[in-house]
Amino acid sequence: MSLSISSKFENNVSIISIEGEITFENSTQLREQIDKECEQGHYNIIIDLIGLKYMSSAGMGVLVHGIKQTRANNGDLRLINLSEKMHRVFLITQFTHHFKVYNTLEEAVKSFAS
Repeated sequence: MSLSISSKFENNVSIISIEGEITFENSTQLREQIDKECEQGHYNIIIDLIGLKYMSSAGMGVLVHGIKQTRANNGDLRLINLSEKMHRVFLITQFTHHFKVYNTLEEAVKSFAS
C-alpha cells in the first residue's frame, strides 16, 4: 500500500492527513511535509491518522522529528484519530508521555487556543 499525504491550513493550524502506510521507504514524504509547514511558519500542526493502516519505526521517528521542530519554535505537533492498535504501540513505547492525542479535529484545534 502506498502513502498519500494532504494538508490544509485553517484556524492558524496546519492539518496533515495521512492515508495508507508509513514505512522506511516513504517516511521522508511525511518528514518533508512537516518541514514544509515549519518553513512556512506553521508551527502548530495536527496530524490526522484516521487513514493510517500501518506505521513503522521510521514513521515514529518522523513524528519525533516533527515534535522537536514545532516545539523549538513555540508550537506543537498533535495527533488525532489514533487507532486502537496504534494507541497500544504509543503506550508501550511511552509516546503518550510526549504527544498530545485527541479524538477529534475540533478538540485538537481548540487545544491550541488555550
